[in-house]
Amino acid sequence: MVDLGVAANDNERLALKMFNAMEQGTLLETVREICAENFVWANSGLPTLTGRQAVIEHMQQGGFAATIPILARMTSFSADILHIASNGPVVFTERIDHHWDSLGRDLMTPHIAGVIEIQGGRIVALRDFYDTACYQQQPGEPNPAHAKPPR
Repeated sequence: MVDLGVAANDNERLALKMFNAMEQGTLLETVREICAENFVWANSGLPTLTGRQAVIEHMQQGGFAATIPILARMTSFSADILHIASNGPVVFTERIDHHWDSLGRDLMTPHIAGVIEIQGGRIVALRDFYDTACYQQQPGEPNPAHAKPPR
């Protein structure tokens, strides 16, 4: 679970708020709240989403599951924040993302180096770098702590 308390400053807190929203299932609302109109979201091996409205429409149409079919079975998400650091308006994270299905199986577990840029108190860019082999990952063994029905 993402702990906002580990943030050393407002920019780090804002970056962690984005990952926390992914965990809480409130990403759509949070993107509207904390991302700039010109927000850019880039992920390794996937098309870059340019503009907050493009990101919102992408999420409303099923998000990344359209490109990564295994994610269609995802019912929840969690992130292990291993490291976070910032230099002015740039926040760097090292994390492991978990994409859980209803049985508590981890469908995809990328180890990510992320860069978040902030301007005027809003996120303007989120770029995640990882090995795209995770797109072909086999689900892990069920973990009852993460088993939950679809939202």
